[in-house]
Amino acid sequence: MKYRITLCLLASLFVSSNLLAHGSGHAPVTEKKALAIATQIVQGFANIDPQLGFGKVPASWASISNEATTIFQSGDGYYIVKLVNPSDERTLYILMSAEGEVFDANISGKFEGVN
Repeated sequence: MKYRITLCLLASLFVSSNLLAHGSGHAPVTEKKALAIATQIVQGFANIDPQLGFGKVPASWASISNEATTIFQSGDGYYIVKLVNPSDERTLYILMSAEGEVFDANISGKFEGVN
């Protein structure tokens, strides 16, 4: 639970600093920015169990690059970003709002309430 709270705080701080820098409020992020946000979040998972159901993430995730990320799915108000680590057999998926707020992460790419 502590890691989930940490993840939410980290995402909130990142998004808040962007909002203050731009001053435009809740403007949607570009797909490129969504990929960068997801990469940063997953790099933070390295060597910890973020308590999201997929266990401890190997240290190799700390060096994952933006090139390893793609938009898996997007819809009205959200992105699901797919991150593939060539050094690990797992693929992680990050669910975020169109404004860049991270909500959840998993290894299935399926999120409750997202069609």
